[in-house]
Amino acid sequence: MITTNSKNRVVTLSAITLFALIGYLFADNFLFAREVSTTAIAPTCTLGQMACTFTEANAHLAKDTVAPLVPSSLTVTLNDNIPAPDHLVLALEGVEMNMGIYKLKLADIGARTYRGDVLLPLCMHEEMTWRGQISSPDNQILLPVDIKMVR
Repeated sequence: MITTNSKNRVVTLSAITLFALIGYLFADNFLFAREVSTTAIAPTCTLGQMACTFTEANAHLAKDTVAPLVPSSLTVTLNDNIPAPDHLVLALEGVEMNMGIYKLKLADIGARTYRGDVLLPLCMHEEMTWRGQISSPDNQILLPVDIKMVR
């Protein structure tokens, strides 16, 4: 015969087991969930042979599209009213495919002009868009750009 004390134990143990099971199944959602905050920068220009004109600078590529593993020269010329930093940085992320962040340091070649060779990695798609920005080390210059890559 089951006593009231035994019923209370069964109910208590069942509740503890159910609570532990729910905690085990959903712990990742509560303990390890991070709020993802990305600052999406809307590109105003796709880099190519035609210069992208910004309030701070002009930027252009040697070619309209970049082929993977083939260098393409990127040139940025700052306007006269902008303080010239030591270098600029191009940072890009793949739009269609996550391939990490591609970074390139653009060297000062004089006359407020910066240059570097963009060499994007090989990917599985025939075409891919790389989105990011050209920035100064202090982030006073932020130029949102896209680069089209075609195999």
